[in-house]
Amino acid sequence: MGFEDLVLLQKVLASLLVGYLLGSVPFAHLAARLRGVDIFSTGNRRAGTANVFWNVGRRTGLLVFAADVAKGSLAVMIAQLLDLWGPLVLLSGGAAVLGHWRSVFTGFKGGDGMATLVGVTLALTPLLGLLGVAAGFATVAAAWKASYRSAWGIVVCFSLILGVGFANGQSPDLLIGLGALAILVLAHNVLIRRRLAAAGSMPRDDLDDLELDLGLDLDLASDEGSDSDLGPTASNNR
Repeated sequence: MGFEDLVLLQKVLASLLVGYLLGSVPFAHLAARLRGVDIFSTGNRRAGTANVFWNVGRRTGLLVFAADVAKGSLAVMIAQLLDLWGPLVLLSGGAAVLGHWRSVFTGFKGGDGMATLVGVTLALTPLLGLLGVAAGFATVAAAWKASYRSAWGIVVCFSLILGVGFANGQSPDLLIGLGALAILVLAHNVLIRRRLAAAGSMPRDDLDDLELDLGLDLDLASDEGSDSDLGPTASNNR
């Protein structure tokens, strides 16, 4: 191994570590704790945006969403600052998603990684990312009564990104890597849903609940939440 290869390896390992640690920052857990709520014993018991949104507070939930998006974007930006490129940058984003799934700061518990995936996508392909995310949310809103509507949202989002990206000559490696990461996030969430269903505890999908509530009953001024069927809620914290 030459000197340049050794330097590259060190940069990749550093970006993976930083990406994982950024992804591990448990914003949902911290925000809930500040409101006196244990997010892992509330609602669907996952450190996700919608669990905070429904069971802690709406403004708090939106802030958590923004923070989770930001940590995915920041992981990519740091990798780029290290002069990494293409799929190597995407590895750092993937590490951030892994950190969100299995945070070292919360006993390797976490959330679904969708918001962090959005952040990674926006950092790598800003215009395509905005277009894809908008199409994904529009799909969820249009099909909010359908089962697995968030899954369809992800499929539409990344199908659009891949289709437009390939048509406009963007890096195939980068596009394929983004698509693969999206499939991993989707598969991870499907496996969790099946595990919960087998255990007899099947919460509604985080992104589904967030989209449904944002579209039908968003009142940021009062920060008052409605009852949900996510599970046991934290009283006096919404």
